[in-house]
Amino acid sequence: MKLAVYGTLRNGSKNTGILENSSLVYPGHNTFPAVIQNQKGSGTVVEVHEVSEEDLKRYDMYESIDSGLYRRVKTDVKMDNGEKESVWVYVAGDELMQRSDSFRIIQSGDWYNRKV
Repeated sequence: MKLAVYGTLRNGSKNTGILENSSLVYPGHNTFPAVIQNQKGSGTVVEVHEVSEEDLKRYDMYESIDSGLYRRVKTDVKMDNGEKESVWVYVAGDELMQRSDSFRIIQSGDWYNRKV
């Protein structure tokens, strides 16, 4: 299965694309990013990684989905080669969304090209 990553989980892979209808944000701090689903968003640069079911379980723990920090959703990514890929991605969960008034958008949509 495929997992789209956009922040601290990126490893420099060239297998990249855009998560459309999204915004990359600082969720109240500058330590790590979050994606919010946003029809007016300019999109988020992601890497698409092939992962196992076991990998996903570990990522679920890392992303604290049980506590609501993030939630994992299925969506499509428009790859740089023009194809669409169906992927899992972690987006801001209820816990982070409670702080949405303090979110700051990372204008580039790219964690590797962010400005603080």
